[in-house]
Amino acid sequence: MDSNKSKNNPEKTPYEILGINEGADFEDIQKARDIKVKEAGEDLLLKARIESSFDQLLMGSLKARQSGNVSFEAESASKKEKQINKLINNGLPLLSKIKNLNNNVKKSNNSLSSIATPSFDNLSIKFSIGLLFLILLLISPDSYNRLLLSISTLILTYIQIKSGKRFISSLGWSVTFLSIGLIFGGLFENNSFIQEISNNSLSIKKIQSIPAMIILWLGVLFL
Repeated sequence: MDSNKSKNNPEKTPYEILGINEGADFEDIQKARDIKVKEAGEDLLLKARIESSFDQLLMGSLKARQSGNVSFEAESASKKEKQINKLINNGLPLLSKIKNLNNNVKKSNNSLSSIATPSFDNLSIKFSIGLLFLILLLISPDSYNRLLLSISTLILTYIQIKSGKRFISSLGWSVTFLSIGLIFGGLFENNSFIQEISNNSLSIKKIQSIPAMIILWLGVLFL
């Protein structure tokens, strides 16, 4: 009976209830709490006092960190980290070089990815690239017409996928735009004015491809 009273003595400090010294780190406090809870058995009141003591010490540790005081645990971790870095730099120079090489490779990969990734978000960039494709269509041989139209169709598909549409839907719309452009180009074949232009400067195949190129890049600009 006397032993139970001494255990439940409310004048004991949280450190005394957990059986640890003041200034103990979090791991020691947690281990002591677990041991004391097991020793308490079915004594619910003692368990409650143990948990309360643990909470008080935990809150005290948090307040100390918030006020700028460095805990023993943090100091130990910092010292260990410094020792490891010193060992790597002095005793194991090869590991240090490998570590620095990995960091440099990561930085270079990030830089290359930011440079190499094309951006089609700007309307002026889209317009400039579309104008470039149209000029290439006009000055290149007729054998390149299909290649330029195919690339433009893929770009339109990519723009739609990037905006959130599904691949099948995006590809379907791109092929539809291409087909409409080719249909308009086919209608120009019997036009006398277009035939006169064809005889003077542009081939009829190139004239037929121009509407498809324009419609595709209108889709890139506004979809």
